[in-house]
Amino acid sequence: MVIYYNNLPMKVIVKPNRIQQNLKLLYYVYPVHVKSSFHLVAEKQVDHLRKYYNIVSIDESGFSSFIPPKNAILILHPAMSNLQRAKQNLKEQYTQIIGFDVCDSDKLSDLAVSLINKLDKVGVSSGYCVKVYKESGVKTKIYHIPHGVDLEYYTKPNLLQTKQNVYLDPQLINIYNYKKSSGKKILLFWLWHSPDRKGFPEVIEVYKRLREKRNDIILVVKTTTYCKAIKQLNNLELIKLTTWLDDNNKMALYDLSDITLNFSRGGGFEINCLESLARGIPCISSNTGSWVEYEHQSFLVKTDKKVIVLPNNGYHSGYGYTVNIEDTVAKIENILDHYNEYKAIAEEHRQKLKENYEWGKIAEKIYKMIEE
Repeated sequence: MVIYYNNLPMKVIVKPNRIQQNLKLLYYVYPVHVKSSFHLVAEKQVDHLRKYYNIVSIDESGFSSFIPPKNAILILHPAMSNLQRAKQNLKEQYTQIIGFDVCDSDKLSDLAVSLINKLDKVGVSSGYCVKVYKESGVKTKIYHIPHGVDLEYYTKPNLLQTKQNVYLDPQLINIYNYKKSSGKKILLFWLWHSPDRKGFPEVIEVYKRLREKRNDIILVVKTTTYCKAIKQLNNLELIKLTTWLDDNNKMALYDLSDITLNFSRGGGFEINCLESLARGIPCISSNTGSWVEYEHQSFLVKTDKKVIVLPNNGYHSGYGYTVNIEDTVAKIENILDHYNEYKAIAEEHRQKLKENYEWGKIAEKIYKMIEE
């Protein structure tokens, strides 16, 4: 529904919820209408926090002129950009101000630190980010709140090999049939945005070298219709997948893949890698970064160049690393040539991940963070 404040339409969405008098009111600001990684993570947090709070979701575009009732708790996700656009004195309006944000490099800018220090508490998605925030000068209390996946990622059987009562996108079925008829192994790479940060140049080089040596692989790029960087692969055989996928179809995409490529030079978590591992699919990552805490060491590769992750970024001013091309090519070939062995490692690892990287359990961590 749309609520008006000062004659301005506010995009305030009150999702279905049992309104209970004994539950505190919590205002959660995030990009409600833009399907970004912040949107997806925030949606999961909101859905799982509803058993603890009465939650009002506010689109970040309308937050700057929103006037809350007294004694409300505020969550900003992402914190830095929303704090920068806030016009009101938040300390006077809310009993508690909590933020969630990431670290896309190994250092925060002075601006980022000054913004985060306006919060009462901040949750970051990895131990790596906790270290980055502390070393950058953040004084606000920092909590390690990882991302997760729903329990079904760990428990649902392969959606393309078993009869499940779910709708599967025709494009996924076509890719699955192509894989069966061609006998090719699928390398999966997610490219929504920030091609350089995501390691897209390294993906191109690794795939070129692999194709020079073998013809039993095909690269599937899950991307968007507006991502122009994908044109750099026009001379190589690949499959572009641009349709929006719900959770069942995301699981099916991992199920039909053989290896996921996480070549990110920076980032606070890289949830696509966790999703892959949660489906029992090996994910290749560098041995330096936020993902190391949930990755299996068998899927880690050496780093190479130290690079500025996001040049001229106002918040994330530090460095990250590219994957080492030679070591990555060798690792992928080894996995493909001994796939059953590595698949067994991934299957065993996913059961361990379930203990810490499941949204219901993460919601418990957030609840304790708010109430502490």
